[in-house]
Amino acid sequence: MLKAGSEFKNSQRNIVILLAILVAICIATRLLFMGRHLEGWDCIDFALGLHDYDIAHYQPHFPGYPVYMSFCWLVHLFTDSDVLTLTIPGAVLGSITLVPLFYLARRMFTEKVAWLAVFLFIVNPFCWLQSEKALSDAVGLFFIVVSAQLLFYASTSRVNALRYLISGSVMLGICMGVRLSYFPFVVLWLYTLYVLSRYDKGKKMIGYGVSAFILGTCVWLVPLTCYTGLKPLLVNGFNFTFGHFSDWGGSVATSQNVLSRFSEFVWCLFCNGLGFWCYDTSVIRILPSIIMGTGIIIYLKYSGFDCKTKFITFYMLPYFLWVLFGQNLEKPRHVLPLIPVIIICISAGLARLRYFLLNYSKLNIFSHKTYSIYNLFIGILIVSMSIISIKIVYTHKNEPVAQIQLLDYVEHNYDGQSTRVYCWETKRLFEYYAPLLDARRARDVDDMQYDVNSSLDAPEVILSTSKVSGINSITNNAKVVVEFKNNRYVNNPYHKLTLYDLSY
Repeated sequence: MLKAGSEFKNSQRNIVILLAILVAICIATRLLFMGRHLEGWDCIDFALGLHDYDIAHYQPHFPGYPVYMSFCWLVHLFTDSDVLTLTIPGAVLGSITLVPLFYLARRMFTEKVAWLAVFLFIVNPFCWLQSEKALSDAVGLFFIVVSAQLLFYASTSRVNALRYLISGSVMLGICMGVRLSYFPFVVLWLYTLYVLSRYDKGKKMIGYGVSAFILGTCVWLVPLTCYTGLKPLLVNGFNFTFGHFSDWGGSVATSQNVLSRFSEFVWCLFCNGLGFWCYDTSVIRILPSIIMGTGIIIYLKYSGFDCKTKFITFYMLPYFLWVLFGQNLEKPRHVLPLIPVIIICISAGLARLRYFLLNYSKLNIFSHKTYSIYNLFIGILIVSMSIISIKIVYTHKNEPVAQIQLLDYVEHNYDGQSTRVYCWETKRLFEYYAPLLDARRARDVDDMQYDVNSSLDAPEVILSTSKVSGINSITNNAKVVVEFKNNRYVNNPYHKLTLYDLSY
């Protein structure tokens, strides 16, 4: 007994040491390939919020991301770089995510499945890229995976269920202060409460769970309300939510072709998120796509409707529906929370394949060859995904995105006193990097024309980007100046921008 206990402790210690080493490697690689610029509207919102926190002026946008910003303010004490300040929290917590991922996968399946899931997570191009961007997504992912791990522990444990429930509920409540758009995971929490309601003292456990979730939410909501005031917070929240669903948010309300949205979702999840092959990617993706696809198929075929499957369903389905109908699918980062659990499912499917091959090898003379083929495929999967990821993050580090290219071109080739630029989200980048340039936001050609006609002083040079809707319809009055491109797997939808001159 003593020997067995000692071996168990040594095993757990070795697991902790190895996970710590992998986390350190993860953080180092994320920081090594981090971008050099703030790449989009949200990034600029966060950067402005570092220096002057004001939700009413979208510094940052609603709900103010107070938990993420708190991490950033802490980092900002040690560096003056806005890019570094906004990136480090995601690089660190995005890397630490592999720890709860390991324990969740091990609890659901086996330790072998857990280790495979960890390595697939480390080399996943999408998770790697998002952990080195100046955004809150990777931080939010950490809190989601931690809460999912704790809630699954709660739903499958009799002895410590209450402790896991309270911890998971608090973490989920805090997560809402990182990314409020992750609210569909509340359904997973409600499912856990339902499972626990059938336990002894179930009503008491539900009360503790609800209280813990409220506590986690109050950690960020109370200070935020005290800072902004209740009425301004509610007004700003209503206006932002209304605009998201009716105007600029990219939800089904503004893009109603459901078939097209589903196609875009598939691309976001599989091609961008998991690294599957697509027509515009390298052939190196084909074999890992087949291997991962095989893992998914085997998992779906042999998974019964047990507690694991129910938990995964309540994790995946609500958020899938939210992204499909309520989010802007032009921005693939919205599918990020789905990736870790899919990686676990792939790992479980491949482990099942290993089991089949092991049993098959016992029945034939090629036993060692059969099992070696499996190891070879896993090795190919890890190595090829590493190559794919390194290529993407190297591009992210060394090649400015199209918006930055456009901004630099205008700044170096046009006189700021006599030039006006009409654009969409790029306006925020002009405000941050080139505040002396006259950049104005215009949704379409009509907005642009109205602004030009209502201006007291007409500029000598009028420029427009291709993101101004309808600009292609007036090509007779517009001269194409230059086109800027970058890898759309690095920055979508602004991977291609055309600059037009309307002044001649």
